[in-house]
Amino acid sequence: MVISVTGGKGGTGKSTISVNLAVLLKFTLVDLDVETPNAHILLRENLRNREEVYSFYPVFCWESCLKCGACANACNDNAILMNAEGYPFLIESLCSGCTACKLACPEKGAIKEGARVIGFTYSFETKYGFRLITGELLEGEEKTFKVLLQAKKRALKEGGENLIIDTAAGSGNSVFKALEGSDLVIAVTEPTPFGASDLERILRITDHLSIKTWIVINRSGTGDEREIEKLADMFNAKVIERIPYSTQIVESYFSGVPISLSDSPDALPFKRLCKRILEEMNADNNSKR
Repeated sequence: MVISVTGGKGGTGKSTISVNLAVLLKFTLVDLDVETPNAHILLRENLRNREEVYSFYPVFCWESCLKCGACANACNDNAILMNAEGYPFLIESLCSGCTACKLACPEKGAIKEGARVIGFTYSFETKYGFRLITGELLEGEEKTFKVLLQAKKRALKEGGENLIIDTAAGSGNSVFKALEGSDLVIAVTEPTPFGASDLERILRITDHLSIKTWIVINRSGTGDEREIEKLADMFNAKVIERIPYSTQIVESYFSGVPISLSDSPDALPFKRLCKRILEEMNADNNSKR
């Protein structure tokens, strides 16, 4: 089962929920917030077993170049310009690595494949008995999509059947791609106008992808939840759990000891959520028999 935890706006608590679910369920945790991965920080784990992620860039062979400009015309990033002599040159910081220039070039050998490291993926067993797979974009790089796809590909290869995917904040292409292929989405929100607004964007995505969606209201009791309940009804989603604001949860965040391992009443919402997930899995398995 692939469960994606997402939240629209940042700071809703999706990483805290993802980490605690992985601790309780022992599912592979996949951190696809590649610009600011933090699951390993919450778990007090060092990233290891690194694989490099490369991005293509064109290397022009001017002796074979026809000066036709096909490469520049094909580049949607405007990363290729023609110099005064009619030869192409690359503005590397603008290149997305799409390879359109190489495909468009009519002269075989005029554009060779260059590659540079733009990030890394990591995969290792945590001290809590589950695997953590994460992507990390190099500082200053902008090719989020490539690192995300490589991390997700590694998760599908090494993570086993049961995955918990922690997406990036927002509702853009990287979140859309992270959610693709999910069996269940847990949308984490908070009872604020901003929380409701971003939740609506996430629910539109999961509705488009036809993915069953549960809603978890974090910091429940600190604001009006009626708008969230309206959105749940509108998109046929369920408010499955409410997590009250808790200083103990905040303290666990900074101590690196997941709250779900404690006997505190504050751990109960996470344990109930795990129970619902297991019930959902059993129901799915019974329906397939």
